[in-house]
Amino acid sequence: MDRKTFIKRWAASIDLGSASIFIGAGLSRRAGYPDWRTLLKDIADELGLDINQESDLAAVAQYSLNRATGKRAKLSKLIVDHFPPKADAPEAFHILARLPIRHIWTTNYDTLAELAWRDGRKQLDVKSRNNDLGLDKPWANAILYKMHGSVDHPTEVVIAKDDYELYRRMRPGFLQVLTGQFVTKQFLFLGFSFTDPNISHLFASIREAFQENGPEHYAIVKRPQRGKGGGAKKRYDTEKTRHTLWVEDLQRYGIQCIEVDEHNEVDEILRSVELALARRSVFVSGSFPVHGPAKDGEFVEAVSRVVGRAIAKNGKRLVSGFGLTVGSAALAGALNVILEEPAPNLDKSLLLRPFPQEAPENIQMAHFRRRYRQGMIHQTGICVFIAGLKINDKGRTKIADGVLEEFEVAKAAGRVVVPIGCTGGTAKSIWKQMNNDRAYPIGLTKAEFGRLNATNCTARDVEKAIQKVMAAVDNDT
Repeated sequence: MDRKTFIKRWAASIDLGSASIFIGAGLSRRAGYPDWRTLLKDIADELGLDINQESDLAAVAQYSLNRATGKRAKLSKLIVDHFPPKADAPEAFHILARLPIRHIWTTNYDTLAELAWRDGRKQLDVKSRNNDLGLDKPWANAILYKMHGSVDHPTEVVIAKDDYELYRRMRPGFLQVLTGQFVTKQFLFLGFSFTDPNISHLFASIREAFQENGPEHYAIVKRPQRGKGGGAKKRYDTEKTRHTLWVEDLQRYGIQCIEVDEHNEVDEILRSVELALARRSVFVSGSFPVHGPAKDGEFVEAVSRVVGRAIAKNGKRLVSGFGLTVGSAALAGALNVILEEPAPNLDKSLLLRPFPQEAPENIQMAHFRRRYRQGMIHQTGICVFIAGLKINDKGRTKIADGVLEEFEVAKAAGRVVVPIGCTGGTAKSIWKQMNNDRAYPIGLTKAEFGRLNATNCTARDVEKAIQKVMAAVDNDT
């Protein structure tokens, strides 16, 4: 499957709440964790085996367990030693944590997912034991199913042949839940080799039940790379043929593969999914002091109101920090449209996040506010800047540094920026910078962009410009 088609389809699945993720060891290796073969190398050496010659790795772990008369101390220590805590997770985990996905599955033992979701200030309901499945945490943002256990409980991980053969008796709930979700959700497999016996059994069961009518799933897989040295071409040709046949075979289970050459392409694809999803949301940034010039304040409110109305008319979600002047007026404009609908869905149409006046304990306020802004802006595809003024210690108006920081975040994230320069303040400064760089928003000509800073610019002019930008973003390929 080509990337463009995948991005469009899976972003739509996320938006509908029907997407799930399955994380394999390949994604964790980027954090320095071992794959299964590397993990078991020392044990294989002790047994007198060459790990590179072994195809049944669960059997290698089982042989060690047999020698220890069933005691798992050595295997448990192996897990603890090879999966120490990390200071940070690879970027792919952070992107996934920002996506509004409810169900995440993994066969990994590590805690990288927990780290990334926690760093994004999201709560995970972690289920690594069978009994965990009956204990729900309704306040959690997502559920992480660690179907092979966790480094937190090293004596209970699935690693040896016994663990796989007795899986349906010891961990029946995981297969039952996974089967249900595999029928109703669209999974994206990342860093997954598809050699796990439990998954193979699941695929066979699903295919038996649905034959050719099962749901569509996706996997991002790496193509074979040509090596060096004698016989490199022959090996590459063989691996390429095997890879092509394997990709074709996965289609029997409804799994469409998106192929990449390098691991960093996974991050690029996930960012594109995030952006495609974000395009249905528009962030309105700005501020205007309550005791500012009355005439200017009325114009800023009028502009904010028509921007909010245009966002709602186009079926977009308004995202705002809900300030007193700009935020409240934009919200009023959006609600005038939303509440006219027969069955208004405020959760789908609005995301309001008023700024806290205090940072959490042990977190600097500046860092906290930046992360808070990033959290809002990363969920949007378009960022509209209106005014951006505040009162200084001498009672005079000045540029709002918070609004300027939001512009920097939006620019760094590659979002479409639309500054309404005629409202003054930070928006005017941003407009000048973009005009000097000839960085006009998509959908607007140089003249149309210039109109947004004209002294005779009207609220209606702003509304037309916003509508053109939204239409252009929707049509952008």
